[in-house]
Amino acid sequence: MLKVMIVDDEPKLREGLRMLIPWEEHGYQVADTAANGQEALEKYEVHQPELILADIRMPGMDGLELISKLRGRGAESHVLILSGYADFEYAKRAISYRVDGYLLKPVDEEELVSYLGQIRETIEKERQLSLWTREEPARGKEAALKELLLPDPAELGGERLKRLAASLQLPEGPCEVVLLRLGPAPSVTEEVYSRVRQALEEAVRQSGAGLCFHLPPHLGILLTKPPASREDDRELYRMIAERVSAECLTFSAAAGGKAAGPEEAHISLSAASEALKFSFFFEGDTLIREEAAAGWSGFQAEDLPDFDPDEAEHRLLLVLETGNTAKLEKLVEAICRRMAADGMDELKLKENLIRLAGSVLARLESSHPDMRAFWTEHGVPVGAFYACGRIGELMASAHAYLREISERMRSESRGNEIQRMIELIERRYNENLKLETLAELFNYNSAYLGKMFKNTTGEYFNTFLDKVRVEKAKAFLDQGMKVYEVAEKVGYMNPDYFNMKFRKYVGVSPTSYRKGK
Repeated sequence: MLKVMIVDDEPKLREGLRMLIPWEEHGYQVADTAANGQEALEKYEVHQPELILADIRMPGMDGLELISKLRGRGAESHVLILSGYADFEYAKRAISYRVDGYLLKPVDEEELVSYLGQIRETIEKERQLSLWTREEPARGKEAALKELLLPDPAELGGERLKRLAASLQLPEGPCEVVLLRLGPAPSVTEEVYSRVRQALEEAVRQSGAGLCFHLPPHLGILLTKPPASREDDRELYRMIAERVSAECLTFSAAAGGKAAGPEEAHISLSAASEALKFSFFFEGDTLIREEAAAGWSGFQAEDLPDFDPDEAEHRLLLVLETGNTAKLEKLVEAICRRMAADGMDELKLKENLIRLAGSVLARLESSHPDMRAFWTEHGVPVGAFYACGRIGELMASAHAYLREISERMRSESRGNEIQRMIELIERRYNENLKLETLAELFNYNSAYLGKMFKNTTGEYFNTFLDKVRVEKAKAFLDQGMKVYEVAEKVGYMNPDYFNMKFRKYVGVSPTSYRKGK
């Protein structure tokens, strides 16, 4: 059993987490709990837990300080951070402390169980690697290959690496390292990992192209015949795909470029490892190379929509409120690809998407209080978004979540399109509402929708919007607000234009109206 320590200053939460999960069914046991970081440090020395669940904010020593001190002592325990929305920016600091994930309070049982499975697999691989590194390097081919790929800095440029290459019967010519990352994590059991490696070794042996190796969490191939063209890259990728797809897994593959000889293979390994970090931005059928990764190939298209954060939020809000699920998928994709094209890395893109979804959700909650219970149960799935391994997977996950929100809102809405437009104006009168935008969202020609609106309400769209704004303005003026403040509050950025509209529909200026009161 893997030992777990739960650290939180709320007794009910500590006990709730202890009782929420059937820990032993998942290979864990709760060794102890702690109310703050200092207590956790003392108990850590007693139990040496493999996993720590720590609240981000606690009196005295908080979660980040606890993790920092543990890392300073050389502790390798895995860590899951517990945080609320208010702590999101603060929680980002935990990234430098090698945390395994974030759980939003209140903790979702399925999300926590998913993390437990992933962490258990990782710990098993770490234990195997530890056992491997303790063995005498000279004992066997695997150890010699590992020493060649991860040499002691003192051996660089020396004869030791050449002797290792000779012992592995590697030719003196150029070589190249290709690294693979398999997924999804819960499916990559040790047995599956072993079968994939055996299949790859057999294919590489038949072609005489090099040697396979395992550097957790990656599989790799040391190619003694590096690809010489893009077609060679594609052929190598197809060979890998055939072996991996047989186990119903996905994968990313990165090549580190040619090294002058086996004694410099570590240079190619390092480059492949760096290129693999950009796999999030590459869809399938691509062997990632360092030069392509640096430009995030495929995300620099000039025809991508140019969203600023406020506009993206506004458009997403309208799509959700109008219930146009057909437009939703394209909008989510456009927003994500725009962020990638603007140079955001994987973490930054996920952070911004989570922040965007959270902001939209908060605005919907304030304007739809009758659905508050639904919002409480369907908060942004932060953990699921962070777990996405590729941008396509993230876009699909975000779309599925927002689609559920949109469909629920559509089922709760009453009336036809015109009634929904009226309700939308009443809620969003202070925003940049345009008939053309709503026509697109409701799948109508704007002229036809305008006629429908006029026939139903007796007013043109813009006139109706102006009158709603003026009525809202009268209420704000009655409260004693200044004219320029009211103008901005009801959606008119130009006070003179607001004056003109107010006089047109009320007969007096906003100032005279307020004095008359």
